Amino acid sequence: MRKSISDEQSPAFQFYASDWITDPNRMRLSLDEQGAFILLYCHCWRGFKILNDLEVLSKMCGCRLQKMEKIFPKIKHLFTEIKEKDGKKYLICNQAEQERKEQEKNRKRRSIAGKMGAKARWSEESLEESK
Repeated sequence: MRKSISDEQSPAFQFYASDWITDPNRMRLSLDEQGAFILLYCHCWRGFKILNDLEVLSKMCGCRLQKMEKIFPKIKHLFTEIKEKDGKKYLICNQAEQERKEQEKNRKRRSIAGKMGAKARWSEESLEESK
């Protein structure tokens, strides 16, 4: 289940230069399209979702509406549109959501490992103290 926007979240996501450089999907994008995608990814990372409104998206990317009208159709497939109860349409970044799931999985794995390590440590110390 998705955490609410107000819940604590990781301030960063993994960005692997080799993955970005060699990604065939990225290679099909123009430099403007790549920049818009990264900026919108960052906005989605911070706020979980962004309003699906080209005027808003153009402001997020620091470009004119006309430019966003040309760019967005080329990167639209990298986002999923959702409709909220308020009737507004929002976008979530597919890659950001995948990264969130991966981070959550790693947090759980590390938590389990830490608990097991603590249990083993404290059990060993209890045994040594009783000797």
